[in-house]
Amino acid sequence: MQQRMIFGRYIEGNSWVHGLDPRAKTVAMLLFMTAVFMVNNYAGVLALLLFTLAVMKGSGIPLRYFIRAVKPLMFLLVFIFLFHLFYGAGGTQLLDVGAFKLYAGGLEKGVVSASRMLLFVMFAALLTFTTVPDRLAEGLGFLLRPLKAIRVPTDRLVLMLSISLRFIPTIFEEAERLWKSQVSRGLSFQGRPLSEKARLAIALLVPVTAGAFRRALGLADSMEARGYRLGAERTLLRALSWSRTDTLFIGSFLLPIAALGLLKLAAPGVLQAVVDACRVA
Repeated sequence: MQQRMIFGRYIEGNSWVHGLDPRAKTVAMLLFMTAVFMVNNYAGVLALLLFTLAVMKGSGIPLRYFIRAVKPLMFLLVFIFLFHLFYGAGGTQLLDVGAFKLYAGGLEKGVVSASRMLLFVMFAALLTFTTVPDRLAEGLGFLLRPLKAIRVPTDRLVLMLSISLRFIPTIFEEAERLWKSQVSRGLSFQGRPLSEKARLAIALLVPVTAGAFRRALGLADSMEARGYRLGAERTLLRALSWSRTDTLFIGSFLLPIAALGLLKLAAPGVLQAVVDACRVA
Protein backbone atom coordinates (compact mmCIF):
# COMPACT_ATOMS: atom_id res chain seq x y z
CA MET A 1 0.00 0.00 0.00
CA GLN A 2 2.79 2.42 0.88
CA GLN A 3 4.25 1.85 -2.58
CA ARG A 4 0.95 2.58 -4.32
CA MET A 5 -0.24 5.55 -2.27
CA ILE A 6 2.46 8.03 -3.20
CA PHE A 7 0.78 11.44 -3.53
CA GLY A 8 0.63 13.33 -0.23
CA ARG A 9 3.26 11.12 1.35
CA TYR A 10 6.41 12.45 3.01
CA ILE A 11 9.67 10.93 1.75
CA GLU A 12 12.59 11.28 4.11
CA GLY A 13 15.74 12.92 2.81
CA ASN A 14 18.53 15.30 3.71
CA SER A 15 18.50 17.55 0.65
CA TRP A 16 18.46 21.33 0.84
CA VAL A 17 14.82 21.30 -0.28
CA HIS A 18 13.89 19.13 2.72
CA GLY A 19 15.60 21.61 5.02
CA LEU A 20 13.73 24.67 3.77
CA ASP A 21 11.25 26.46 5.99
CA PRO A 22 7.68 25.28 5.21
CA ARG A 23 6.60 28.92 4.89
CA ALA A 24 9.13 29.41 2.09
CA LYS A 25 7.88 26.34 0.23
CA THR A 26 4.26 27.44 0.63
CA VAL A 27 5.00 30.92 -0.74
CA ALA A 28 7.01 29.32 -3.55
CA MET A 29 3.96 27.19 -4.36
CA LEU A 30 1.84 30.33 -4.76
CA LEU A 31 4.46 31.94 -6.98
CA PHE A 32 4.72 28.77 -9.04
CA MET A 33 0.94 28.75 -9.54
CA THR A 34 1.20 32.32 -10.82
CA ALA A 35 3.89 31.28 -13.28
CA VAL A 36 1.84 28.29 -14.41
CA PHE A 37 -1.17 30.46 -15.25
CA MET A 38 1.06 32.89 -17.14
CA VAL A 39 2.26 30.16 -19.53
CA ASN A 40 0.49 30.34 -22.89
CA ASN A 41 2.90 28.86 -25.47
CA TYR A 42 5.36 26.05 -26.09
CA ALA A 43 8.39 28.10 -25.06
CA GLY A 44 6.86 28.98 -21.70
CA VAL A 45 5.93 25.36 -21.03
CA LEU A 46 9.44 24.17 -21.85
CA ALA A 47 11.10 26.85 -19.69
CA LEU A 48 8.89 26.18 -16.69
CA LEU A 49 9.30 22.42 -17.10
CA LEU A 50 13.09 22.76 -17.03
CA PHE A 51 12.85 24.95 -13.94
CA THR A 52 10.60 22.38 -12.22
CA LEU A 53 12.94 19.53 -13.10
CA ALA A 54 15.86 21.48 -11.62
CA VAL A 55 14.03 21.93 -8.31
CA MET A 56 12.98 18.27 -8.34
CA LYS A 57 16.60 17.28 -8.95
CA GLY A 58 17.64 19.35 -5.95
CA SER A 59 15.22 17.45 -3.71
CA GLY A 60 17.11 14.20 -4.31
CA ILE A 61 13.81 12.32 -4.86
CA PRO A 62 13.86 9.96 -7.89
CA LEU A 63 11.77 11.03 -10.87
CA ARG A 64 9.76 7.81 -10.74
CA TYR A 65 8.01 9.00 -7.57
CA PHE A 66 6.71 12.08 -9.38
CA ILE A 67 5.58 9.97 -12.33
CA ARG A 68 3.64 7.71 -9.99
CA ALA A 69 2.06 10.77 -8.34
CA VAL A 70 0.85 12.02 -11.73
CA LYS A 71 -0.33 8.60 -12.99
CA PRO A 72 -3.81 8.68 -11.30
CA LEU A 73 -4.54 11.94 -13.17
CA MET A 74 -3.50 10.73 -16.60
CA PHE A 75 -7.12 10.34 -17.72
CA LEU A 76 -7.84 13.97 -16.79
CA LEU A 77 -4.70 15.18 -18.58
CA VAL A 78 -5.61 13.28 -21.75
CA PHE A 79 -9.18 14.60 -21.58
CA ILE A 80 -7.97 18.22 -21.29
CA PHE A 81 -5.61 17.74 -24.22
CA LEU A 82 -8.20 16.10 -26.48
CA PHE A 83 -10.89 18.64 -25.61
CA HIS A 84 -8.75 21.54 -26.81
CA LEU A 85 -7.46 19.50 -29.74
CA PHE A 86 -10.94 18.72 -31.07
CA TYR A 87 -12.69 22.00 -30.30
CA GLY A 88 -9.84 24.53 -30.48
CA ALA A 89 -9.41 26.58 -33.62
CA GLY A 90 -7.04 29.23 -34.86
CA GLY A 91 -3.75 29.22 -36.64
CA THR A 92 -2.75 26.97 -39.51
CA GLN A 93 -4.94 24.00 -40.38
CA LEU A 94 -2.81 20.89 -39.90
CA LEU A 95 -5.28 18.14 -40.74
CA ASP A 96 -8.68 17.85 -42.44
CA VAL A 97 -10.26 14.38 -42.39
CA GLY A 98 -14.02 14.50 -42.81
CA ALA A 99 -15.58 16.23 -39.82
CA PHE A 100 -12.29 16.22 -37.96
CA LYS A 101 -10.14 19.32 -38.39
CA LEU A 102 -6.91 19.90 -36.54
CA TYR A 103 -5.59 23.43 -36.10
CA ALA A 104 -2.23 24.55 -34.78
CA GLY A 105 -3.99 26.81 -32.27
CA GLY A 106 -6.01 23.93 -30.83
CA LEU A 107 -2.93 21.73 -30.60
CA GLU A 108 -1.02 24.45 -28.77
CA LYS A 109 -3.90 25.11 -26.36
CA GLY A 110 -4.18 21.39 -25.64
CA VAL A 111 -0.49 21.00 -24.92
CA VAL A 112 -0.34 24.16 -22.77
CA SER A 113 -3.48 23.33 -20.76
CA ALA A 114 -2.42 19.74 -20.05
CA SER A 115 1.10 20.92 -19.21
CA ARG A 116 -0.27 23.44 -16.72
CA MET A 117 -2.07 20.68 -14.82
CA LEU A 118 0.98 18.41 -15.03
CA LEU A 119 3.37 21.07 -13.69
CA PHE A 120 1.03 21.99 -10.86
CA VAL A 121 0.61 18.38 -9.74
CA MET A 122 4.36 17.71 -9.93
CA PHE A 123 5.21 20.72 -7.78
CA ALA A 124 2.41 19.91 -5.32
CA ALA A 125 3.90 16.42 -5.03
CA LEU A 126 7.32 17.98 -4.43
CA LEU A 127 5.84 20.06 -1.62
CA THR A 128 4.35 17.05 0.16
CA PHE A 129 7.33 14.77 -0.56
CA THR A 130 9.76 17.15 1.18
CA THR A 131 7.62 18.53 4.03
CA VAL A 132 6.24 16.75 7.08
CA PRO A 133 2.44 17.29 7.23
CA ASP A 134 2.61 18.89 10.69
CA ARG A 135 5.30 21.34 9.58
CA LEU A 136 3.34 22.15 6.43
CA ALA A 137 0.26 22.95 8.52
CA GLU A 138 2.34 25.10 10.88
CA GLY A 139 3.78 27.10 8.00
CA LEU A 140 0.37 27.61 6.42
CA GLY A 141 -1.06 28.68 9.78
CA PHE A 142 1.66 31.30 10.14
CA LEU A 143 0.96 32.71 6.67
CA LEU A 144 -2.80 32.81 7.30
CA ARG A 145 -2.45 34.51 10.67
CA PRO A 146 -3.18 38.04 9.32
CA LEU A 147 -6.64 36.82 8.24
CA LYS A 148 -7.66 36.62 11.89
CA ALA A 149 -8.12 40.39 11.76
CA ILE A 150 -11.18 39.87 9.53
CA ARG A 151 -12.49 36.98 11.69
CA VAL A 152 -11.39 34.17 9.38
CA PRO A 153 -11.11 30.92 11.43
CA THR A 154 -7.54 30.13 10.42
CA ASP A 155 -7.10 27.66 13.31
CA ARG A 156 -9.93 25.55 11.97
CA LEU A 157 -8.58 25.66 8.42
CA VAL A 158 -5.09 24.60 9.52
CA LEU A 159 -6.48 21.82 11.71
CA MET A 160 -8.60 20.53 8.82
CA LEU A 161 -5.57 20.52 6.52
CA SER A 162 -3.39 18.72 9.05
CA ILE A 163 -5.97 16.03 9.74
CA SER A 164 -6.71 15.56 6.02
CA LEU A 165 -3.04 15.03 5.17
CA ARG A 166 -2.73 12.54 8.02
CA PHE A 167 -5.82 10.52 7.12
CA ILE A 168 -5.47 10.28 3.34
CA PRO A 169 -3.16 7.20 3.55
CA THR A 170 -5.33 5.70 6.30
CA ILE A 171 -8.53 5.96 4.28
CA PHE A 172 -6.77 4.59 1.21
CA GLU A 173 -5.51 1.64 3.23
CA GLU A 174 -8.98 0.92 4.56
CA ALA A 175 -10.48 1.08 1.06
CA GLU A 176 -7.81 -1.32 -0.20
CA ARG A 177 -8.50 -3.74 2.64
CA LEU A 178 -12.25 -3.70 1.91
CA TRP A 179 -11.55 -4.21 -1.80
CA LYS A 180 -9.34 -7.23 -1.14
CA SER A 181 -11.93 -8.75 1.18
CA GLN A 182 -14.60 -8.37 -1.51
CA VAL A 183 -12.32 -9.88 -4.16
CA SER A 184 -11.56 -12.84 -1.89
CA ARG A 185 -15.32 -13.45 -1.71
CA GLY A 186 -15.60 -13.63 -5.49
CA LEU A 187 -16.17 -10.03 -6.53
CA SER A 188 -15.00 -9.29 -10.08
CA PHE A 189 -15.54 -6.37 -12.46
CA GLN A 190 -14.62 -8.32 -15.58
CA GLY A 191 -17.47 -8.87 -18.01
CA ARG A 192 -19.93 -6.70 -16.07
CA PRO A 193 -21.82 -3.76 -17.64
CA LEU A 194 -20.90 -0.23 -16.68
CA SER A 195 -24.05 0.31 -14.60
CA GLU A 196 -23.31 -2.75 -12.48
CA LYS A 197 -19.70 -1.67 -12.01
CA ALA A 198 -20.94 1.70 -10.74
CA ARG A 199 -23.30 -0.03 -8.30
CA LEU A 200 -20.49 -2.21 -6.96
CA ALA A 201 -18.21 0.82 -6.61
CA ILE A 202 -20.91 2.64 -4.59
CA ALA A 203 -21.31 -0.44 -2.40
CA LEU A 204 -17.59 -0.21 -1.66
CA LEU A 205 -17.72 3.54 -1.10
CA VAL A 206 -20.41 3.36 1.60
CA PRO A 207 -18.35 1.40 4.20
CA VAL A 208 -15.28 3.53 3.45
CA THR A 209 -17.28 6.71 4.09
CA ALA A 210 -18.82 5.25 7.24
CA GLY A 211 -15.36 4.28 8.46
CA ALA A 212 -14.06 7.79 7.80
CA PHE A 213 -16.89 9.33 9.87
CA ARG A 214 -16.27 6.80 12.62
CA ARG A 215 -12.60 7.70 12.74
CA ALA A 216 -13.45 11.41 12.75
CA LEU A 217 -15.79 11.00 15.74
CA GLY A 218 -13.20 8.96 17.61
CA LEU A 219 -10.53 11.57 16.91
CA ALA A 220 -12.79 14.39 18.10
CA ASP A 221 -13.54 12.54 21.35
CA SER A 222 -9.86 11.84 21.99
CA MET A 223 -8.90 15.47 21.32
CA GLU A 224 -11.57 16.76 23.70
CA ALA A 225 -10.48 14.25 26.35
CA ARG A 226 -6.95 15.66 26.14
CA GLY A 227 -8.18 19.21 26.58
CA TYR A 228 -7.72 20.44 23.01
CA ARG A 229 -9.49 23.73 22.36
CA LEU A 230 -9.59 25.77 19.17
CA GLY A 231 -8.19 29.26 19.49
CA ALA A 232 -6.08 28.50 22.56
CA GLU A 233 -2.55 29.87 22.69
CA ARG A 234 0.00 27.19 21.81
CA THR A 235 3.72 26.81 21.41
CA LEU A 236 5.51 24.80 18.73
CA LEU A 237 7.59 21.73 19.46
CA ARG A 238 10.05 22.86 16.77
CA ALA A 239 10.08 26.59 16.15
CA LEU A 240 10.08 27.72 12.54
CA SER A 241 13.35 29.34 11.50
CA TRP A 242 13.91 31.45 8.39
CA SER A 243 17.32 31.38 6.73
CA ARG A 244 19.06 33.00 3.79
CA THR A 245 18.45 29.87 1.73
CA ASP A 246 14.70 30.33 2.12
CA THR A 247 14.92 33.89 0.81
CA LEU A 248 16.99 32.78 -2.18
CA PHE A 249 14.56 29.94 -2.84
CA ILE A 250 11.61 32.32 -3.03
CA GLY A 251 13.65 34.73 -5.13
CA SER A 252 14.38 31.99 -7.65
CA PHE A 253 10.63 31.64 -8.28
CA LEU A 254 10.38 35.30 -9.18
CA LEU A 255 12.70 34.68 -12.13
CA PRO A 256 10.29 32.56 -14.24
CA ILE A 257 7.46 35.00 -13.48
CA ALA A 258 9.58 37.94 -14.65
CA ALA A 259 10.79 36.00 -17.70
CA LEU A 260 7.25 35.03 -18.72
CA GLY A 261 6.05 38.59 -18.22
CA LEU A 262 8.85 39.99 -20.38
CA LEU A 263 8.20 37.32 -22.98
CA LYS A 264 4.56 38.38 -23.23
CA LEU A 265 5.48 42.03 -23.55
CA ALA A 266 8.25 41.45 -26.04
CA ALA A 267 6.58 38.72 -28.08
CA PRO A 268 4.82 41.00 -30.62
CA GLY A 269 7.97 43.05 -31.18
CA VAL A 270 10.12 39.95 -31.53
CA LEU A 271 7.76 38.42 -34.06
CA GLN A 272 7.68 41.63 -36.07
CA ALA A 273 11.49 41.78 -36.01
CA VAL A 274 11.67 38.22 -37.33
CA VAL A 275 9.20 39.06 -40.10
CA ASP A 276 11.16 42.16 -41.08
CA ALA A 277 14.42 40.20 -41.11
CA CYS A 278 12.88 37.60 -43.37
CA ARG A 279 11.67 40.29 -45.79
CA VAL A 280 15.11 41.87 -45.96
CA ALA A 281 16.70 38.52 -46.60
